[in-house]
Amino acid sequence: MDERTIDAGLVAPGEYAPAGEAQGTNETFTADAVADAFGVAVERVHNALRGEFALGPEARVDSRQAQHLAEVILGDLPQAEREAALMRLGAFTPRPDHDWGIGEAAPGEESDKVKESAYSSEISLP
Repeated sequence: MDERTIDAGLVAPGEYAPAGEAQGTNETFTADAVADAFGVAVERVHNALRGEFALGPEARVDSRQAQHLAEVILGDLPQAEREAALMRLGAFTPRPDHDWGIGEAAPGEESDKVKESAYSSEISLP
């Protein structure tokens, strides 16, 4: 199946991207922009660029690299603050529940209506 973008917020073959979640996927950012969004000195970003990616201070990073920089530079902050910094930057910010599967809730909190099966194999009938 070919991957094509559908203007209705869908990414073929039928994957839905809620509003705003597909932003920044093809953007690149300067060290100054990263430092400003992360609220740190630009020298810290330059050091991270050199240490993590062997890039000079004039280099631009993509959204995936910006996510990595957020982990490195803001790693001591809660996940919500790291995500907020990526959003301020305009980088793609992955959903924290993306790997959870079928529903939109954490495992154990999904409705039976969206689980693969509402019946558990552990249930035994009399």
